[in-house]
Amino acid sequence: LLVYRSHEGLEEGEEEARLLEGFGLPSKVLDGAAARARVPALREGVVGAVHYPEDAHLDPAAFVRNLAARCVAKGVKFLPRTAVTGFEVSGRKIAAVRTAAGEFRPEQVVLAAGSWSPDAGHDLGLRIPIQPAKGYSLTLDAPKGAPDVPLLCMEARVAVTPLGAKLRLGGTLELAGLDLSINERRLGAIRRGAETYLEGLEGLEVRETWRGLRPCTPDGLPILGRPAAFDNLILATGHAMIGMSLGPVTGKIVAELAEGRPAGFDLTLLHPDRWN
Repeated sequence: LLVYRSHEGLEEGEEEARLLEGFGLPSKVLDGAAARARVPALREGVVGAVHYPEDAHLDPAAFVRNLAARCVAKGVKFLPRTAVTGFEVSGRKIAAVRTAAGEFRPEQVVLAAGSWSPDAGHDLGLRIPIQPAKGYSLTLDAPKGAPDVPLLCMEARVAVTPLGAKLRLGGTLELAGLDLSINERRLGAIRRGAETYLEGLEGLEVRETWRGLRPCTPDGLPILGRPAAFDNLILATGHAMIGMSLGPVTGKIVAELAEGRPAGFDLTLLHPDRWN
């Protein structure tokens, strides 16, 4: 549910909804009363909303944990907290990957290190123009009448995600390099922004604060495919703020490339060498 406090914003939301309808994505525009009927905790200042009924949400941490468990059950071996320290290159192939747990001699290498991809790529002579963009979230106990559908508080640029008995507030984009410190001022701004849309958030205890680095590219598109310099390397990074949305299709494409099959999509605009 995209929620608006200004009529100008709602008009833009309606225009976007009409555009997306043309691509087969259904939506419904709600006035303020209808939006509050859908989410009773919305404040009177909300003038309307756009509902996308086919959208969805999940708990990213739970998803990744369960995905990892499924992979282990299929024979995948994970090496957590294992730093990559270098590579051995032979001609057009990566012959070995050196790590803190020893050396590996792979048939295929997939570099999917998010905001840390440029450092790994530098060791291979690759230019991977990614800027880390730090985002924050607060997880609170869900108040009475909390939304059961995810909200985007549009003017405040705050996302509100229901997670069972908890409610997660997320937002901001901070360009500070590979800096994982927490800026309390930004956390406060996220909470205040959400409070202008939702009642009942005041005084709720914060159960978790979080920050993460989204890998952003200059043109806003992911980096996906094989760089020309190597025959056995695939890059899959630069997904910015929509990594959870694009992760599954990225995995499918990487599998196709690794197996020597044609990707099911035209990857020209995502090519790793497009800035060279």
